[in-house]
Amino acid sequence: MIRKLLVLLLCLTAVTATAKKPKDSDSKKTEKSAENPKESAYDKLFKEKHTVADGMFRLHDVKGKLYFEIPDSLFGREMLLGSTISEISDNAAATTGSKSGTPLHVVFTRDARSVQLRTANCENITDETGASQALTAAVKRNTANPILRNYKIEAWNPDSTAVVVNVTDLFVAHVKEMSPFSDYGIYSSYTLKETFQKERSMLGEIKAFSDNVVVRSTLSYLFTISRGTRTLLKDQPLTAVMTRSLVLLPRTPYRPRVTDSRMSVFPTGKVLFSEREQRAKVVYFANRWRLEPSDLEAWKRGEKVEPVQPIVFYVDDGFPEMWKKHIFEAVEQWNEPFERIGFKRAILAKPYPKDDPEFDPDNIKYSCIRYAPIPISNAMGPSWVDPRSGEILNASVYVYHDIIKLLNNWLFVQTSQTDPRVRTATMPEEVIGDGLRYVISHEIGHCLGYMHNMGSSAVIPVDSLRSPSFTRQHGTTTSIMDYARFNYVAQPGDYERGVHLTPPRFGLYDYYAVKWLYTPLPDAPTALDEYAVTSKWITEAAADSVYRFGKQQFSRTIDPHSQSEDLGDDAVKASTYGVANLKYILENLNAWIGPEDRDFSQRKALYSEIMTQYVRYLNHVLANGGGIYLAEKMEGDPVEAYRSVPREQQREALQFCLRQLKEMTWLDNREVLRNMPLMGSPSETLSASLIAVVV
Repeated sequence: MIRKLLVLLLCLTAVTATAKKPKDSDSKKTEKSAENPKESAYDKLFKEKHTVADGMFRLHDVKGKLYFEIPDSLFGREMLLGSTISEISDNAAATTGSKSGTPLHVVFTRDARSVQLRTANCENITDETGASQALTAAVKRNTANPILRNYKIEAWNPDSTAVVVNVTDLFVAHVKEMSPFSDYGIYSSYTLKETFQKERSMLGEIKAFSDNVVVRSTLSYLFTISRGTRTLLKDQPLTAVMTRSLVLLPRTPYRPRVTDSRMSVFPTGKVLFSEREQRAKVVYFANRWRLEPSDLEAWKRGEKVEPVQPIVFYVDDGFPEMWKKHIFEAVEQWNEPFERIGFKRAILAKPYPKDDPEFDPDNIKYSCIRYAPIPISNAMGPSWVDPRSGEILNASVYVYHDIIKLLNNWLFVQTSQTDPRVRTATMPEEVIGDGLRYVISHEIGHCLGYMHNMGSSAVIPVDSLRSPSFTRQHGTTTSIMDYARFNYVAQPGDYERGVHLTPPRFGLYDYYAVKWLYTPLPDAPTALDEYAVTSKWITEAAADSVYRFGKQQFSRTIDPHSQSEDLGDDAVKASTYGVANLKYILENLNAWIGPEDRDFSQRKALYSEIMTQYVRYLNHVLANGGGIYLAEKMEGDPVEAYRSVPREQQREALQFCLRQLKEMTWLDNREVLRNMPLMGSPSETLSASLIAVVV
């Protein structure tokens, strides 16, 4: 028996040894495989030397193709994708620094085969507290995120924590929402048709940082503009260098501040589905910066503290040198109202940094004041917000070169009757610089979240605008967010008496608006608890007309107290002063401007401005005929929602217009008009238009 076992063990050992020994051919294959392992899809894509940017995503530029290497941790994270013009061949289409109207709110998702770029849908919301899981899930199912792009997964990275997709068609292609043709460009007033030229477009510089990536690309187009049936430009070439920024949003949005129609702040609207409300309810979040005390306890004790993160505007180094100090002052003067609510150094102006490798004025992470060398007489201050909360993430001020021309015209036709400093073709810096400061500070107000308040100037008695003490303290309006302009009520000799001719640095309404929008309420548990406090502030202030919001009216004027570019509480009295001043200015136009205006171009422009200003005064008065005073009202507010302009005031307005019809011949000043192009009788043309309106 023992002998049989020994034989069996010997046989088994022999078999095992034979099984372990490979054939010669198998051995050679194994050795060859070890020397040349199979090439992965990732290695195939990126085996050649190419440009790589590593940050939030890893970006690869392979022979003009752009690949995103997206880590698993960023799928489902919400982002903003925005576009800025870095260079352009025709700045009538758009100027450098211009941004697309609204950034795309996007999120990446994936399945086993592909990656989807989706627009994030956050229009519909549920209660921040108390909403059932069933309701929340139902809202989510009915507002799924639509797919913008679907990308095949090209490869997994070596440790399988990220996927690679080719996103070239998002950055070297025409994307309507990120077009180089601006809504604010000169061509926007025409019918424009563009054709993308792929063969003349290419990928440019790529950058990546911890919370954003930046992709530059050169895009080329042919475009045609027309008006009616007439083609003005056909198949014109345009090339723009576009900077697209993809910015990671915080996981938890900033707690919104609920607003309503009584407050002059830009809103972000939502539809609330709630188990407590018996209807779908529209709510509005106030657009505002995230401004939080760096030392909350010190702030509660009444000490002034710096914010955790100040609001910073970077000032373009391309501005004319004279402009720069006035621009810096315009930004930093906003610290005055913020100090009243306990913040110091809340808002800063800085030059473009020279030693910061991350800084890029075209990246939407940076808010800038940009110079636009184009003959447009304007400035503007749009902003981009987190669509979930209304938090302002980026704000830009565009200052077009001919803003100085606009200021010259305003100052001349509104104040030269009393201020000898402006009776010239080239105004002194002390005047024009202060005007520039006012314009930029107004635009910064928009960047902070404030709309126009056209009712602010209408609360000031007209005769107070001729008072040195009143105008030194209050200027021409109670808010610089009004279109109040300069003191056209002031009469010859008033400037020498000390009457102030410009809007204030800030009016009473501006201090109130900063308090309402930016005062922290740390003890309020929810946004609705905050609103209970802030809504009460509005109700308590409503009895004083200084703190009422007058909405801007676009198509026609209904409320004569909310007009653009008017002054004072009595349009007839203010316009009577204004017309008398225009007559005085026109009589002296040749004497004041003649020696500096050899080709008469300045006088032509100023005569046109005088006509425009005169029509403005007429319209301010005409709005009283059939006018209705309007006030936004909530339950408990001590105001009337609407009331008619008093009968006697309407009668005075009509009589004023009839007087103007009889006296309009002052516009036909022969000494001025003989050097103008042949235009007939301006008074007859204007009076015919006025008769048509009155009758």
